[in-house]
Amino acid sequence: MKKFTTFYFESFAFNKQTLTADFLYSFDRSEFFSEQIDFSSDFELREDLDWETLQSLLFHCHLALGISYYKLFPTADLICLSGALDNKQCDFWKKFYIHWLWEFLVKNDIDPAGLFQFSSEACIDYQKHEMQISNRALLPWWGWKDSIVSSILLLGKIDFTPYVFWKIDSIKSATLDILEKPALFVQRKISDHLFKLNKKWYYNGHVPITWIIAFISVVTAYLYDYRYIVLSNEGSADEPNMKWRWIDINHQYSKSLEFEQDFSNYIADYMTDEIKYFSLLRWFSEYSIAQIFSEDAQAYFSSFASCNKNFVITIDKKHRWSWCDRCEKCAFVYLILSAFLPRETLIAIFWEDLFEVVELESSFAWLIWYNADKPFECVWTYEESVYAMYKASKNTSGELPYILAQFHDRVVWEISKIWPEKIEQKLVTRWDEDIIPNEIKKLIFD
Repeated sequence: MKKFTTFYFESFAFNKQTLTADFLYSFDRSEFFSEQIDFSSDFELREDLDWETLQSLLFHCHLALGISYYKLFPTADLICLSGALDNKQCDFWKKFYIHWLWEFLVKNDIDPAGLFQFSSEACIDYQKHEMQISNRALLPWWGWKDSIVSSILLLGKIDFTPYVFWKIDSIKSATLDILEKPALFVQRKISDHLFKLNKKWYYNGHVPITWIIAFISVVTAYLYDYRYIVLSNEGSADEPNMKWRWIDINHQYSKSLEFEQDFSNYIADYMTDEIKYFSLLRWFSEYSIAQIFSEDAQAYFSSFASCNKNFVITIDKKHRWSWCDRCEKCAFVYLILSAFLPRETLIAIFWEDLFEVVELESSFAWLIWYNADKPFECVWTYEESVYAMYKASKNTSGELPYILAQFHDRVVWEISKIWPEKIEQKLVTRWDEDIIPNEIKKLIFD
């Protein structure tokens, strides 16, 4: 494995005829990577498209997309050649590259000290621009329960369009058919050279796709005239998974309130005042989301999925699209829905009773173990998991299935410390007017 000293953000370009953007990167100006984003769509472009505004928005995407290539061999220096960066921007990008790559650093045992030093050698100073924009919303769509719940809250309240980035798989297609709304699809083509270097034992690992979607969605919103980018990230995204080198590591950092606020401030400082990025479910618990989903989303039961095994880039084409039924994410979704749905409905969704799967015992133990390291998945809070298992046991008539029987005494003991009524009070739906724009808040919650 050849060692590199500097990562360069080389250049970017936009083709007005094909509506594609190309982004170029390199290590030491010798190993190059070119990524393409295809913004072309059947949707109607805004009539007053301004070239300078678009260039400014694409510049920030150039910096965001670079993380996929930088992680091949994290270097101390990252130099931007495509545009100027002030000190505040350098601090922003350093902070977020570190946070976005925490899980990657942990799994590869890479010491972050001395890395992530951003600077610029460019003279072009991209400024934010004023724009006229419609009061419509983009809803990033995964086919998971969270985006489905957001659509339930938005339907009939505001003009929104489901938004798919990168790939439309069978899960997204099936759930979009039920939603009966055409999706605005933006495609991504990653540099083949990335995978070639992965095979040569350069570093590999998790990159939070939500963060990349955040920047690309701002460009999409401008091109197709949408004011709001409505995420479906809920409260548990703020909870860290573990401590490493005395630092809280959060698998869901790009879904956290901290990221949402910092990114919104960055948009306002360097991109535009008119496009708003926020999560509609920020102040919802997973428990309350599962309750809404169970009551109002029956049409999606046979089509949705939340198992991340479906979304691995190098996925085996023979892999069953739906649920692997063996990971922590599957265990959690099964558990949280068990508080509201009968077992026969759960079995129809997951194709088997996960409470009878012996090899999932350690996964369920993680979910209800206070102060345990959370797996690197988008899962639970401790209270939610304990209470969901408590409710599942209470709702079961006759003999308890294997998992519920194994943890029954522990759950009863945990519940005795955090009374059910206190948990119910903690898990009620909340919202905050400082996060959700007032006009959206009035539409949805009033």
